[in-house]
Amino acid sequence: MSLNWVEIDKVLEELPLEGCFLQNIRQTSFHHLIFELYSPGSMGESAAYSSSKRSLRPEQQAKRATSPGRTIQLLICLDRQNLRIHETEIKRASLSKPPRFTSLLRSRIKGSRIVTAVQLGQERIVRLDLKKGDENFRLYIRLWGGASNLFLCEPDGKILDAFSRRPTRKEIPGEYYNPEEMEAGSPGKTFTLKEDILEDNISYNSCLDRYYQSRESDSDITQLRTRAERALDSLENQYQSGLSGLRLRLREYEKEEEQRRMGDSLMAALHIIKKGDREFLPEDSYTPIPLDPRKSPVENAREYYKKAGKAARGRSMTEDEAALLEKKLLAIEKKRLILEETDDPAVLKDLVPQEEIRNSRSEGKKTPGLTFYSGGFTLLTGRNARENDELLRRHVRGNDYWLHTRDFAGGYIFIRTPRGKSIPLEVLLDAGNLAVFYSKAKKSGQGDVYYTQVKFLRRPKEGKKGLVLPTKEKNLFIKLDKKRISRLRDEGALL
Repeated sequence: MSLNWVEIDKVLEELPLEGCFLQNIRQTSFHHLIFELYSPGSMGESAAYSSSKRSLRPEQQAKRATSPGRTIQLLICLDRQNLRIHETEIKRASLSKPPRFTSLLRSRIKGSRIVTAVQLGQERIVRLDLKKGDENFRLYIRLWGGASNLFLCEPDGKILDAFSRRPTRKEIPGEYYNPEEMEAGSPGKTFTLKEDILEDNISYNSCLDRYYQSRESDSDITQLRTRAERALDSLENQYQSGLSGLRLRLREYEKEEEQRRMGDSLMAALHIIKKGDREFLPEDSYTPIPLDPRKSPVENAREYYKKAGKAARGRSMTEDEAALLEKKLLAIEKKRLILEETDDPAVLKDLVPQEEIRNSRSEGKKTPGLTFYSGGFTLLTGRNARENDELLRRHVRGNDYWLHTRDFAGGYIFIRTPRGKSIPLEVLLDAGNLAVFYSKAKKSGQGDVYYTQVKFLRRPKEGKKGLVLPTKEKNLFIKLDKKRISRLRDEGALL
């Protein structure tokens, strides 16, 4: 519920804005700005509130004239549902990077003095006349539903910039904004103060501050709950889809014994099979075994053994990944139960999965392979030549680190390295364990891992997909730590 003109009048009546120095301008959200003001106290006649309708009563002027200096946090909210201006005592963190209009205000009017602060009739437009050295400015605060805006203008109304640039309304730099020239509308609905929020012994500004804090807290809780629900739904769909793919892969791997049996049948019939045969029918089977006519009987048998071995290795890894996703789906169900029972903002923030936050920062870019997190670093894991090559080409930079097992086939591990940061030993050990775990060195439980920066990798001409030649590499001996792997997977591996 936005402020009406009567409430804005009351807010300005209570605040000694005239004569205040504008010490800082902060933006705490897309809609919230805070002007940090210093009121030097005794200001004599300049403390009178100059409205188009009345001035302060003598006793109010006397009270203000003898008031001590103090700081004022003037909140301006341009949210359509909560349009308002009032003093606030609530501490709000600033945005990490001030937006365009806030930066302009800081450069042009920070350090200025407010000469006058008036509301223009019943228009819910507040005008601040500012003086900084020899320069004069006008800041218009328009609190209209659906058309709220801030304008920094020269004294003649020429717009220097606007909070929201609207070319169709000519609310852009270089145009003119003179709301004083608007025709006064005929009196309509009668407006009053919000009687239900009034409290004894505190100002109307404080009442508004408490009221909107409670109102926005309720809104924040609703937004947090919605965000958590959407994030959990998205992750659940993602995990279910991944689990379906893994189960299909497992059904393919079930052919391991059949592949091995075919190889055994071919080896037992080497005296019968000839190179050039396209199939062979064993005595104990009604289904012929397909053969490659270009290969010898032994080469055909080896091919079936190779497929059986690949199926055995793939099945073990796929079963682990499927178990991980099932565990994550159970965790999502537990979070849903908590979501239904809590209104604590801190708990609701924790319920928004970190994967959802990280994915939103990466602008929805799909990363192949698995993604792990360690000590604030992202570890990208390729599990085959295709994923290795894709990660290397499109998802890492020159200063990122690459790890791979020495003398064993396996996946590439990349450590994304933020600018100016070195990799802690624990992060390096986590990545090294992943390199061993996702390689053929996993069976032995240990292996040498070499690592270097991506910029020191070179692709050989006409080499296989994903093949690289490292330089300036260093060696790291890794003894597989299953507890370390479990921790990494529990903290959020993404398929």
